[in-house]
Amino acid sequence: MSGNWLLGIEIGGTKLQLGLGREPGEIGALWRAHVDPARGAQGIRDQIREGFAALLNEGGVRASDVQAVGIGFGGPVDADSGRVRTSFQIDGWTDFPLADWARRELGPANVSIHNDADVAGLAEARLGAGEGRSPLLYLTIGSGIGGALILDGRIYRGAGRGAAEIGHLNVPAVDGSSDFPELEQVASGWAIARAARREAAELAGRGERWKVLDVFAGGRVEEITTVQVALGAERGDERSLKLLDQAARALAFALRQAVALIAPQRIILGGGVSLIGERLWFEPLRRLVDAEVFAPFRGSFDIVPAALGEEVVVHGALELARDAAIKPTIPGSPPSARPPQGAGP
Repeated sequence: MSGNWLLGIEIGGTKLQLGLGREPGEIGALWRAHVDPARGAQGIRDQIREGFAALLNEGGVRASDVQAVGIGFGGPVDADSGRVRTSFQIDGWTDFPLADWARRELGPANVSIHNDADVAGLAEARLGAGEGRSPLLYLTIGSGIGGALILDGRIYRGAGRGAAEIGHLNVPAVDGSSDFPELEQVASGWAIARAARREAAELAGRGERWKVLDVFAGGRVEEITTVQVALGAERGDERSLKLLDQAARALAFALRQAVALIAPQRIILGGGVSLIGERLWFEPLRRLVDAEVFAPFRGSFDIVPAALGEEVVVHGALELARDAAIKPTIPGSPPSARPPQGAGP
């Protein structure tokens, strides 16, 4: 196969994905690998080179046929300069010139980099559950909580360092104390699992047993995950239902503030926690948001699941590459606007 190709890259703390595509919503070839934190950023860059070579071979594509690269990075970035600010999971990324590295090692002159949550939100806005809706608020709720605000098919970046970092919004503590922890510390998958392990340990200290611990975690407190809490909730376990309710209430509080401030037309929830599903996650969350949302905005938005699955960041990275190919960027210049519908390399 020949022609004008685009490369989309997802760089996460545990997962690395590369995809080649041409048409919107198309991934012609996909390469996926696990990240080894012990190898640091250099190990990931080595994997990217390996994956790019494998994709070219699989698709019968020459490196010169790849017109642009888009990258969704799992951490804060400076999109204008193409530099990674830092990674909270992998050493070696601080102030790294990732766009320059990609130009040198992969070939295309046009490289666009954004935070992975922003990139996923872009994909959902253009190709998924948010198509035709603006403003669009996207959240990915997994081990952490990331957010993106998409306006008319473009990533909103505020003063230039990012925006919609809803996971770092302070919310009331679930224990009724006067503390206001960050949303990520209460409603992320990691936070739900931590609360469940604490619950199990406290019960064990009183000589009591929790069936989630025995049925799903083999009696080992350290093995309890959010998935197991959800399984317990599906079976009507009261403690599991309480843990999900606490997370949903914290998330609903944050979403109500977001609605009052930006009045999104649609809120899209992605990430592993959202896979808990309609009955135990989305339906309770909608009720909690609707009950106390700013009254004049009630009914002006909806809350829906994400549509693009595990490849969402790759799809978004390909859209970044498409923008860069249509309106080539110069290092240090602002990202391009969304191209006209139907345009493409």
